[in-house]
Amino acid sequence: MPTTHRKSRVPLSEASPISWGSVQWLLESEHDRHSRIHRCNKLTMLYCGEEGFRSILNDIKQARASVEIICWGFDPAMELEREGGQWPRGESWGTLLRNVAAGRYNGGKPVQVRLLSWYGFIGSSLARNMPGFRQPGPYEPNVSNLYRMGRQEKLPPSADDPQGMREAFNAQWYHEAEQGLIENLSLRTRDGDVSAVLGSLSEEPGKRGLLETVGMAVVATDHQKTILIDYEHEGGVHAVGYVMGLNSVTDYWDTEEHLFHDPRRGESWEGGTKDGQPGLKPYQDYACRIQGEALVGISKNFTDAWNRAKGRGSPLKREHDVHRPPPGLWEPLRGQATVNAQIVRTQPEEGDKTIKRLYRQASSFARSYLYVENQYFQYTEWAQELKENRNNFVQGCQRAGLSLDDVPVLHVMAVIPAPELAQMVPRTYDTVRALGHGESMPNQDKLIEDELQKQRDWERYASEKRAKGEVPNPMLKPAEPSTLAQSSASTGTSKENVSEQLKTLGMRTLIGTLWTYDHAWRSRTPLKDGESARLGERYREIYIHSKLMVIDDSMFTVGSANLNLRSMAVDAEINVACDDPAMSAQIRKHVWGRHTGGTQDGGGGSNVEIANTFNDWRDLLAANADKREKGEPPTGFIFPFNDERKSKFRLA
Repeated sequence: MPTTHRKSRVPLSEASPISWGSVQWLLESEHDRHSRIHRCNKLTMLYCGEEGFRSILNDIKQARASVEIICWGFDPAMELEREGGQWPRGESWGTLLRNVAAGRYNGGKPVQVRLLSWYGFIGSSLARNMPGFRQPGPYEPNVSNLYRMGRQEKLPPSADDPQGMREAFNAQWYHEAEQGLIENLSLRTRDGDVSAVLGSLSEEPGKRGLLETVGMAVVATDHQKTILIDYEHEGGVHAVGYVMGLNSVTDYWDTEEHLFHDPRRGESWEGGTKDGQPGLKPYQDYACRIQGEALVGISKNFTDAWNRAKGRGSPLKREHDVHRPPPGLWEPLRGQATVNAQIVRTQPEEGDKTIKRLYRQASSFARSYLYVENQYFQYTEWAQELKENRNNFVQGCQRAGLSLDDVPVLHVMAVIPAPELAQMVPRTYDTVRALGHGESMPNQDKLIEDELQKQRDWERYASEKRAKGEVPNPMLKPAEPSTLAQSSASTGTSKENVSEQLKTLGMRTLIGTLWTYDHAWRSRTPLKDGESARLGERYREIYIHSKLMVIDDSMFTVGSANLNLRSMAVDAEINVACDDPAMSAQIRKHVWGRHTGGTQDGGGGSNVEIANTFNDWRDLLAANADKREKGEPPTGFIFPFNDERKSKFRLA
């Protein structure tokens, strides 16, 4: 991979072989010239669906000329603001866009709405990311087919139950959008490009089985989530945009309180995240609201994607002149403090892997802490490279006359959910093992360690035999290591080896996850005489859909990209990165404070405070695990990561 930053030379004297320099967190090499660093921006971090979708709703209602959306999926019946427990709980996506297009919020002047969603026949059939679009529900299985055959002008008599009403609403909305019956609204869909994905994967290191490779190529998705409003209108003075992890389907609406049961999240049948508990499960995620020059990158990404996509509805064309951006984008920010921002992407069709390059660049400079919160923690190559970069840094310090005790300890903190599928266990295991936490997945750990131990035993036996001039018995030689064992061995020959390696690098690591507690369990769990409530029913996983990284109170990135091979080389992704210290510290304090019940947010972010906070987090993880064993309420949401599943099959 080409370098991610410009090299510079600093003369050093033999008497004082030390110099001071600044770090370039963002990408600046010629290779990344299409992902410019934009200097004049205002970014606002939005936490979880309630806050994110409320802001989106308000901004879209203010639209004067255009609303342009890219999403992984679109649920027309999803409400952006919610009150009450039964659908509809507020204005839905479909109603909002219909009203905006008609000019209801703009003095009767129509607004052009462009909606681009991922749709793949195989992938969408499994994900149900566009409910009602070629994915009819139980209410009327053949409604969409009837429409396309021209036998049905409108739906059969509406069901009188909320589920039927909701499904009918979605089917009707998509029918009208596809047929161009919603004036000033155009719907397009796109799928992954198999040829481009295979070409992208051919550039990636590591071992992959045929099933894993085919799965990625055939079910490559458009995973980007952006919104762009009034980009060109009146020179861009009203323009605002979003880069986010939030999907526009109902599962992703939740509050920061992550209540055990919140009727506003919806019933289980409304979404796809059933976990056996009442209603849809809690979700953790982020969105970033953007004003300023970085909107140029969002516009360019939208235009290129839109023009490649299959069109349905009104044929609203889109053009973008990257050399002549709207002159008023920064006008609303005049006199305000602004920040640098960079739009980075994964786009196999254009050979763009700037998200991967940004993670590589920024992580290489982590010195005090690196915080990752991500849905898929499966990119073992990144964890390995993090250690390699740390080793280069430590060796450089030692060449400059510093001992390891003089080098700041790097605290790596990852907050992740249980892998979505059992087949995702192997790559998650490799990644946490590389950071010294293989025991957090005990059964996968045993599966791999047993196989590796057989290899170690054979090598020891064969070596002893040869030392005595004897020939090892070939009948005792185990089979060649499996692909899974070889991948795990690349992170360290043994758990002890990995642990010792981290010590020599001055790295401390922890892996956590998020759970919420049912404070009303007594009213929900009737007890028989002398019987205790089932303790496990008092806890519920908070599904972490986040894609956030914060480093050293110096930079952060957030968006759609996960820490897995898919997001770095296969799926279309988009993130925003920023190197503003104040905003990075603010995010760190907010997120850490929330996770720990307001007790351990890292304070001022000094090396001492980060070290103390790391210790406090480890203590809190243990304390909350103990409380869960007893069925007691935890402090905050943070718990030790643990997954007892195992798998010999691997998917990315």
